[in-house]
Amino acid sequence: MEFLTGSTGAGVHEHLFNIPSQVVGHRTIAKGEVTGKGELHPAPAHGVVIPIKGRIKFNTADGSEEIYPGRAVVMERGELHSMEGLEDSELMVVLSRFD
Repeated sequence: MEFLTGSTGAGVHEHLFNIPSQVVGHRTIAKGEVTGKGELHPAPAHGVVIPIKGRIKFNTADGSEEIYPGRAVVMERGELHSMEGLEDSELMVVLSRFD
């Protein structure tokens, strides 16, 4: 068993766990901050984005949806996305590499 502890504060974007088949990421997104320099970018692997604080506008090629604690999103490798903080937010991302 391994316990993972991340950083706190603004601007966090870190990998807490990283092996060839899986990455567990942790990040904070400030209110008004947009990931990917505002451009949609491809998911690097199959992933689950799990908000643990705040509200996030999750943008895709088909539109946008709001995610928040209790509402996560699953994306497939290559799917275009970006995120915008509607509030100061914190999330975990679990990426699984199947190839």
